[in-house]
Amino acid sequence: MHRLLRLVAGRPSSLDPSRLLAVVAAIKAGLWLVAGLVSGLLVYWLYFRPVYEEDWTATIGSVICAGLTLYAALGCINNLGQAYLSFGKSHRPAR
Repeated sequence: MHRLLRLVAGRPSSLDPSRLLAVVAAIKAGLWLVAGLVSGLLVYWLYFRPVYEEDWTATIGSVICAGLTLYAALGCINNLGQAYLSFGKSHRPAR
């Protein structure tokens, strides 16, 4: 709790900002991954195994969810790249 207060107050702390950004980027990548998996599951449920009779909403819904799946995959890859670059910066000595 004291570290959080020091971070908010702007006092110098031992917490490395690049390491914090890497952790946040990794968490965001995980959230994008979950969003992509849920959207992919909805595509499967709406298009490949429809619970109800074939309806025009199944096709439109599956196309929208497929687009969300691709968008989430790109977001996940982007945030994993940011996390990788941030972790790489935090271990280099300052010159």
